[in-house]
Amino acid sequence: MKRCHWPKIRSVGTKCWQWLKDGWKNHAEFGLDGSSGNSRTLALQTGLEMKRSTERYTLELDFDYRKATTRGVTTEDNGRYNLDYNRMYKDSRWSAFGKFGAEWDQFKAFDLRLNFNGGAGYYFMRSDDATLATRFGAGASKEIGAPDDSWKPEAVFGSEANFQVNKRNRIKGKLEYFPAWEDFSDFRLVADAAWEILLDDAENLSLKLAVTDRYDSTPQGARPNDVYYSMLLLIKF
Repeated sequence: MKRCHWPKIRSVGTKCWQWLKDGWKNHAEFGLDGSSGNSRTLALQTGLEMKRSTERYTLELDFDYRKATTRGVTTEDNGRYNLDYNRMYKDSRWSAFGKFGAEWDQFKAFDLRLNFNGGAGYYFMRSDDATLATRFGAGASKEIGAPDDSWKPEAVFGSEANFQVNKRNRIKGKLEYFPAWEDFSDFRLVADAAWEILLDDAENLSLKLAVTDRYDSTPQGARPNDVYYSMLLLIKF
Protein backbone atom coordinates (compact mmCIF):
# COMPACT_ATOMS: atom_id res chain seq x y z
CA MET A 1 0.00 0.00 0.00
CA LYS A 2 1.34 3.41 -0.95
CA ARG A 3 1.92 5.64 2.04
CA CYS A 4 0.61 9.19 2.22
CA HIS A 5 3.21 11.92 2.18
CA TRP A 6 2.00 13.95 5.16
CA PRO A 7 4.28 16.98 4.64
CA LYS A 8 2.83 17.44 1.14
CA ILE A 9 -0.72 17.03 2.44
CA ARG A 10 -0.06 19.61 5.16
CA SER A 11 1.43 21.94 2.57
CA VAL A 12 -1.66 21.65 0.34
CA GLY A 13 -3.93 22.18 3.34
CA THR A 14 -1.96 25.25 4.39
CA LYS A 15 -2.20 26.74 0.89
CA CYS A 16 -5.96 26.10 0.75
CA TRP A 17 -6.47 27.72 4.14
CA GLN A 18 -4.34 30.69 3.10
CA TRP A 19 -6.45 31.06 -0.07
CA LEU A 20 -9.62 31.09 2.04
CA LYS A 21 -8.17 33.81 4.28
CA ASP A 22 -6.55 36.10 1.69
CA GLY A 23 -8.66 38.54 -0.27
CA TRP A 24 -12.01 37.55 1.24
CA LYS A 25 -14.47 40.01 2.76
CA ASN A 26 -17.19 38.12 4.62
CA HIS A 27 -20.01 38.85 7.00
CA ALA A 28 -22.82 37.01 8.70
CA GLU A 29 -26.09 38.81 9.38
CA PHE A 30 -28.94 38.22 11.78
CA GLY A 31 -32.24 39.97 12.51
CA LEU A 32 -35.12 39.16 14.85
CA ASP A 33 -38.33 41.03 15.63
CA GLY A 34 -41.69 40.17 17.19
CA SER A 35 -44.71 41.33 19.14
CA SER A 36 -47.14 40.00 21.77
CA GLY A 37 -50.56 41.04 23.04
CA ASN A 38 -53.45 41.23 20.60
CA SER A 39 -51.21 39.48 18.09
CA ARG A 40 -48.15 37.33 18.51
CA THR A 41 -45.62 37.53 15.70
CA LEU A 42 -42.02 36.46 15.32
CA ALA A 43 -39.81 37.07 12.29
CA LEU A 44 -36.31 35.71 11.77
CA GLN A 45 -33.89 36.63 9.01
CA THR A 46 -30.33 35.43 8.64
CA GLY A 47 -27.74 35.43 5.91
CA LEU A 48 -24.13 35.10 4.84
CA GLU A 49 -22.15 37.06 2.25
CA MET A 50 -18.67 36.13 1.05
CA LYS A 51 -16.64 38.01 -1.56
CA ARG A 52 -13.14 37.52 -2.94
CA SER A 53 -11.62 40.20 -5.18
CA THR A 54 -8.40 40.04 -7.18
CA GLU A 55 -7.10 41.91 -10.22
CA ARG A 56 -8.43 39.13 -12.45
CA TYR A 57 -11.80 38.23 -10.96
CA THR A 58 -14.40 38.65 -8.24
CA LEU A 59 -16.26 35.74 -6.67
CA GLU A 60 -19.37 36.40 -4.58
CA LEU A 61 -21.57 34.02 -2.59
CA ASP A 62 -24.78 35.25 -1.00
CA PHE A 63 -27.29 33.34 1.13
CA ASP A 64 -30.47 34.69 2.76
CA TYR A 65 -33.19 32.95 4.77
CA ARG A 66 -36.37 34.40 6.26
CA LYS A 67 -39.14 32.86 8.38
CA ALA A 68 -42.09 34.54 10.08
CA THR A 69 -44.89 33.18 12.26
CA THR A 70 -48.14 34.68 13.56
CA ARG A 71 -49.75 32.94 16.57
CA GLY A 72 -47.67 29.87 15.81
CA VAL A 73 -48.70 29.74 12.13
CA THR A 74 -45.95 30.13 9.55
CA THR A 75 -46.67 33.08 7.25
CA GLU A 76 -43.26 33.33 5.51
CA ASP A 77 -40.62 30.69 4.84
CA ASN A 78 -38.22 31.39 2.00
CA GLY A 79 -34.57 31.60 1.08
CA ARG A 80 -32.23 32.18 -1.80
CA TYR A 81 -28.64 31.43 -2.75
CA ASN A 82 -26.60 33.26 -5.38
CA LEU A 83 -23.13 32.64 -6.77
CA ASP A 84 -21.61 35.29 -9.06
CA TYR A 85 -18.27 35.13 -10.89
CA ASN A 86 -16.85 38.08 -12.82
CA ARG A 87 -13.71 37.72 -14.95
CA MET A 88 -11.86 40.98 -15.49
CA TYR A 89 -9.70 41.88 -18.50
CA LYS A 90 -6.47 43.81 -18.01
CA ASP A 91 -6.74 47.55 -18.78
CA SER A 92 -10.36 47.12 -19.88
CA ARG A 93 -13.70 48.12 -18.37
CA TRP A 94 -15.31 45.01 -19.89
CA SER A 95 -15.75 41.72 -18.07
CA ALA A 96 -17.36 38.31 -18.48
CA PHE A 97 -19.71 36.90 -15.86
CA GLY A 98 -21.41 33.70 -14.85
CA LYS A 99 -24.10 33.33 -12.23
CA PHE A 100 -26.10 30.61 -10.52
CA GLY A 101 -29.18 31.19 -8.39
CA ALA A 102 -31.50 29.02 -6.28
CA GLU A 103 -34.70 30.20 -4.60
CA TRP A 104 -37.30 28.38 -2.53
CA ASP A 105 -40.52 29.62 -0.97
CA GLN A 106 -43.16 27.65 0.90
CA PHE A 107 -45.90 29.95 -0.39
CA LYS A 108 -44.99 29.94 -4.08
CA ALA A 109 -46.22 27.56 -6.78
CA PHE A 110 -42.77 25.92 -7.06
CA ASP A 111 -40.59 23.99 -4.62
CA LEU A 112 -37.28 25.24 -6.01
CA ARG A 113 -36.32 27.67 -8.77
CA LEU A 114 -32.90 27.37 -10.42
CA ASN A 115 -31.29 29.76 -12.87
CA PHE A 116 -27.99 29.73 -14.79
CA ASN A 117 -26.82 32.83 -16.67
CA GLY A 118 -23.73 34.23 -18.32
CA GLY A 119 -22.70 37.17 -20.46
CA ALA A 120 -20.72 40.41 -20.54
CA GLY A 121 -20.39 43.29 -18.12
CA TYR A 122 -19.10 46.85 -18.24
CA TYR A 123 -17.65 48.77 -15.27
CA PHE A 124 -18.15 52.53 -15.22
CA MET A 125 -16.27 52.59 -11.89
CA ARG A 126 -14.34 49.89 -10.04
CA SER A 127 -12.42 50.52 -6.82
CA ASP A 128 -12.60 49.58 -3.14
CA ASP A 129 -14.72 52.67 -2.44
CA ALA A 130 -16.97 52.83 -5.50
CA THR A 131 -18.35 50.31 -7.99
CA LEU A 132 -20.86 50.93 -10.77
CA ALA A 133 -21.46 48.22 -13.36
CA THR A 134 -24.00 46.95 -15.85
CA ARG A 135 -24.40 43.44 -17.27
CA PHE A 136 -26.31 41.66 -20.02
CA GLY A 137 -26.45 38.06 -21.15
CA ALA A 138 -28.55 34.92 -21.45
CA GLY A 139 -29.35 31.69 -19.65
CA ALA A 140 -32.25 29.55 -18.49
CA SER A 141 -34.39 28.92 -15.43
CA LYS A 142 -36.40 25.96 -14.15
CA GLU A 143 -39.15 25.83 -11.49
CA ILE A 144 -39.05 22.40 -9.88
CA GLY A 145 -42.43 21.26 -8.52
CA ALA A 146 -44.38 23.87 -10.55
CA PRO A 147 -47.17 23.03 -13.02
CA ASP A 148 -44.73 23.96 -15.78
CA ASP A 149 -41.30 22.67 -14.75
CA SER A 150 -39.56 22.85 -18.13
CA TRP A 151 -36.37 24.83 -18.69
CA LYS A 152 -37.18 28.35 -19.86
CA PRO A 153 -34.60 30.25 -21.98
CA GLU A 154 -34.21 33.80 -20.71
CA ALA A 155 -32.16 36.95 -21.06
CA VAL A 156 -30.64 38.84 -18.17
CA PHE A 157 -30.04 42.57 -17.77
CA GLY A 158 -28.64 44.00 -14.58
CA SER A 159 -26.94 46.90 -12.86
CA GLU A 160 -25.06 47.15 -9.58
CA ALA A 161 -23.76 50.02 -7.46
CA ASN A 162 -21.69 50.07 -4.28
CA PHE A 163 -20.40 53.26 -2.62
CA GLN A 164 -18.38 53.83 0.55
CA VAL A 165 -19.83 57.23 1.52
CA ASN A 166 -17.47 57.69 4.46
CA LYS A 167 -15.70 55.58 7.07
CA ARG A 168 -18.94 54.46 8.73
CA ASN A 169 -21.51 54.45 5.92
CA ARG A 170 -21.83 52.32 2.80
CA ILE A 171 -24.78 52.12 0.41
CA LYS A 172 -25.33 49.50 -2.26
CA GLY A 173 -28.00 48.34 -4.66
CA LYS A 174 -28.65 45.78 -7.37
CA LEU A 175 -31.32 45.42 -10.05
CA GLU A 176 -31.74 42.30 -12.21
CA TYR A 177 -34.31 41.72 -14.96
CA PHE A 178 -34.90 38.19 -16.33
CA PRO A 179 -37.28 38.19 -19.35
CA ALA A 180 -38.19 35.03 -21.28
CA TRP A 181 -36.73 35.13 -24.79
CA GLU A 182 -40.03 34.11 -26.40
CA ASP A 183 -42.04 36.82 -24.58
CA PHE A 184 -40.44 39.75 -22.73
CA SER A 185 -43.72 40.36 -20.84
CA ASP A 186 -42.99 37.07 -19.03
CA PHE A 187 -40.24 38.12 -16.64
CA ARG A 188 -38.78 38.14 -13.14
CA LEU A 189 -37.38 41.24 -11.46
CA VAL A 190 -35.17 41.34 -8.36
CA ALA A 191 -34.17 44.61 -6.70
CA ASP A 192 -32.02 44.99 -3.57
CA ALA A 193 -30.99 48.14 -1.71
CA ALA A 194 -29.05 48.38 1.56
CA TRP A 195 -27.42 50.91 3.88
CA GLU A 196 -24.66 49.60 6.15
CA ILE A 197 -23.64 51.62 9.23
CA LEU A 198 -20.45 50.74 11.07
CA LEU A 199 -21.15 50.51 14.82
CA ASP A 200 -17.87 49.20 16.23
CA ASP A 201 -14.68 49.29 14.19
CA ALA A 202 -12.72 47.12 16.61
CA GLU A 203 -15.35 44.37 16.64
CA ASN A 204 -16.28 44.71 12.92
CA LEU A 205 -19.92 45.18 13.93
CA SER A 206 -22.39 46.96 11.62
CA LEU A 207 -26.09 47.66 11.27
CA LYS A 208 -27.77 46.95 7.93
CA LEU A 209 -31.06 48.48 6.77
CA ALA A 210 -32.30 46.72 3.65
CA VAL A 211 -35.24 46.36 1.31
CA THR A 212 -35.73 43.63 -1.31
CA ASP A 213 -38.38 43.46 -4.01
CA ARG A 214 -39.04 40.24 -5.95
CA TYR A 215 -41.53 40.37 -8.81
CA ASP A 216 -42.77 37.49 -10.98
CA SER A 217 -45.13 38.32 -13.85
CA THR A 218 -46.41 34.70 -13.91
CA PRO A 219 -46.90 33.76 -10.24
CA GLN A 220 -49.21 30.80 -11.04
CA GLY A 221 -51.84 31.59 -8.42
CA ALA A 222 -49.64 33.41 -5.90
CA ARG A 223 -49.16 37.16 -5.56
CA PRO A 224 -46.72 38.52 -8.15
CA ASN A 225 -44.88 40.91 -5.83
CA ASP A 226 -43.01 40.32 -2.55
CA VAL A 227 -41.34 43.20 -0.71
CA TYR A 228 -39.15 42.54 2.35
CA TYR A 229 -37.87 45.11 4.83
CA SER A 230 -35.16 44.22 7.32
CA MET A 231 -32.86 45.61 10.00
CA LEU A 232 -29.94 43.28 10.56
CA LEU A 233 -26.82 43.06 12.69
CA LEU A 234 -23.67 42.32 10.65
CA ILE A 235 -20.56 40.64 11.98
CA LYS A 236 -17.62 40.83 9.58
CA PHE A 237 -14.88 38.21 9.57
